[in-house]
Amino acid sequence: MPERRPNKWLSLFAWLLPNSRFKLWALRALGNEIGDGVVLGPNLVVGCGSFKVADGGAILYFNIFRGLSHVDLGPKSQIGYFNYFTSAPDYQQFSSWVGRMIIREGAFVTNRHYFDCSGQIILEAYSAVAGLRSIFQSHELDLAENVTEPGRIVVGSKAVVSTGCILLKDSYLPAKSLLAAGSVMLRPKIGAELPESGLYGGSPARFIKERDRSDWWDRPDIHTPVVAFDDTKFRLE
Repeated sequence: MPERRPNKWLSLFAWLLPNSRFKLWALRALGNEIGDGVVLGPNLVVGCGSFKVADGGAILYFNIFRGLSHVDLGPKSQIGYFNYFTSAPDYQQFSSWVGRMIIREGAFVTNRHYFDCSGQIILEAYSAVAGLRSIFQSHELDLAENVTEPGRIVVGSKAVVSTGCILLKDSYLPAKSLLAAGSVMLRPKIGAELPESGLYGGSPARFIKERDRSDWWDRPDIHTPVVAFDDTKFRLE
C-alpha cells in the first residue's frame, strides 16, 4: 500500500520558500526528516512523499520533483540546480519501494539532468552525475508483452557519469568507473560481471580500459577545487 504523504499544498508552499530556519521547521512538521546543517533552496515539489535529508545535505535551487514516493539524501550529499525528478505514479499502487531517488553519503548531482524515478535510482557513496543533460530512465515498455515495468539504476561508489549520458532501466555503472560523455548504458547481460575502476563508453557502453588511479576517489570533500592554469591558448591576437 502507498505510504501516507505530506499535505500536497502545504508541501508545495513550504518547498518554494528560500532556505531558512522556518522552512526547515515547516518541512519537519509536514513529516520530512531534515538533519542539521542542511541547505534547501526554493524548489518545486508536487505530489511527492517524504524527503529524508541527512546532516550537511543540500538541495539547491529551482529543481523539480514530481510524483516521487520518497527522496533520500545521505550526509553531505548534494543536488545542484535545474534538475528534473519525476515518477510514473501508477507503479506505486503496487509497491511503496518504487518511485524512489536515493543519494548516498557524499554523492552529488550537478545541474540540468533528468531522472525518471518510476522504479529506483541509487547513487552510491561519493559518486557523481557530472556535466549537463544526462537522462536516467528507470522504466520501459515491453513491446512483446504490451506492459511497462520499473527497474533500478545504480551508479556505484565513487563512479562518475559524464555529460549527456543515457542510463536505461536496470543499468549499472561499477564502482570507481567513468561513463564517457554521450554514452548509453544498458542493463548488463545475465551473468555478466562488469569490472570496477573502468572507463566505459559508446552506444551501447562497453568496458574500454582500466583506470588504475584517481585522486578524485580519495578527495576529502565533494567539491573539486578550481586551480591556476596556463591561459596561453585563450589569448586573442
